Amino acid sequence: MGYTTKEKSVVDFCESKTESLSNWVRQVKNKSLTAKTKRKHDLRIIAILSHSLMRAESELVMKQRERARRWAQMQADLGLCNKEEENAREQREKIDSIWKNDLSGLDSFFRELDNVKPVVN
Repeated sequence: MGYTTKEKSVVDFCESKTESLSNWVRQVKNKSLTAKTKRKHDLRIIAILSHSLMRAESELVMKQRERARRWAQMQADLGLCNKEEENAREQREKIDSIWKNDLSGLDSFFRELDNVKPVVN
């Protein structure tokens, strides 16, 4: 009996805002596609939907980047080490060293070719 509210934490609030924005972007994309495929185009509606979609997508990307930046900062503050990133970095270093060795070998091979004199008959 009566109205009760469920307490939400700040994290839940932020996630729900981002999620709702993402859902809104998806819905506007569908409406825009529907408006563009109609036999009688209403260019005013298409322009409004396109502009709204562009602004909403840029806002969503900005929020996602901010969240990723905050997450990386929190990991750095807590001293968490991401093993996947470390393994990927080591893998890139191995590949780079292999390429450097191969390229230096090719470089010396081409230098030797420059020193070879053609046989004149």
